[in-house]
Amino acid sequence: MAKFMLSLRDESFELLQTEAEDRGISIQELIRAVIIPDWVKLNTVAKPAFDNGNNGLRAYRSSAPPRDQEQMFQPAMSRIR
Repeated sequence: MAKFMLSLRDESFELLQTEAEDRGISIQELIRAVIIPDWVKLNTVAKPAFDNGNNGLRAYRSSAPPRDQEQMFQPAMSRIR
């Protein structure tokens, strides 16, 4: 099962806490059973389905020019030394 961590501002947390308490459930249950399903419902209707033979996956194409790997990692390596 995939997992993730969520950080909230105090105001958002208090809103979720109040809503969960009003329903007699935990914040985790509220997020899992109410908020995420509602969000998915609203956000999947707006996006058209497409089928390009890749099961809906598109290849990532960067507009940036390709860089040499050594050049790409040089700044990080110089900070370590």
